[in-house]
Amino acid sequence: MKHSKTLREMGRIVRPHGVMGEIKVAPETDDPDRFTELKSVLVGSDEDSTTSFDIVSVRLQPSKYGITVLLTLSGVTDRQSAERLNKLKVFVDQNDLPPLEEGEFYYSDLIGMKVASSDEPDLGIVKDVIEGPGQDLLLVKKSSGAEIMIPLVDAFVVEIDFDNDQILVDPVEGLL
Repeated sequence: MKHSKTLREMGRIVRPHGVMGEIKVAPETDDPDRFTELKSVLVGSDEDSTTSFDIVSVRLQPSKYGITVLLTLSGVTDRQSAERLNKLKVFVDQNDLPPLEEGEFYYSDLIGMKVASSDEPDLGIVKDVIEGPGQDLLLVKKSSGAEIMIPLVDAFVVEIDFDNDQILVDPVEGLL
């Protein structure tokens, strides 16, 4: 088990593939090729309950949903052992990933950040980032308990300030 602040969710196990222990993973990354650069992954229901597995092989397979990652993990040698991993998440230590380019960030870094606008300095807190086909959305929980979605695009997100743990938005009228 590793410290959860250094873990990044890379995907979720959809189901076993075949009878030799291979698993299908729906990638939660914009670049599924990153799986081919990894030597190991951590698998669990959350960051605090993971088990480490060495990667034996990686294959990328086109599907109607995009790319599916087919993983063979050490010690997972038959369908039964693959089924025990079904529906779990696949994590990797961020230190095992290539460094981010200037201006890039992990969506998980946005969760918990304060959201503000020029009209409302305390708009809410980011609960999740929802990846959509057209654009990604910030799911923000307001102090009233209501949830709103703000498109994660330059037209609405003015600044992401990691130093002050705040996102400044400029929503159009009626969005909030």
